[in-house]
Amino acid sequence: MDNKGVGRILNEFMKVKGVTAVALVGRDGFVIESVSNTNVDMDALGAMVATAVGTGETLGSEFGFGGLESFLTEYANGKILMATALDDVLAIFTDTTSVIGGVRYAVKKNMPDVIRALQ
Repeated sequence: MDNKGVGRILNEFMKVKGVTAVALVGRDGFVIESVSNTNVDMDALGAMVATAVGTGETLGSEFGFGGLESFLTEYANGKILMATALDDVLAIFTDTTSVIGGVRYAVKKNMPDVIRALQ
């Protein structure tokens, strides 16, 4: 894995309007790499992301939807988009100024680079 490459790619997501933090998280909740312009405990967030994705996968499995690709949660003051990247999870945190279509586009555009950096 190329951690320098992962960090560079995560910084690309930070250029999207409203994105406040980005983390690449292992399924065990370990934060592989993260960038943020807010004061958050990324290690705690990593554990919560892994739990949320596990719950989402279980829910989808119960309905026979296949493998989880992405998981969006919306709150009064922001959104979290989680997308699978091989065996890991890309988590993007936004504020209220974000346009989720722009965030989704950035994921689609940059995910091949994330996956290459993980291999």
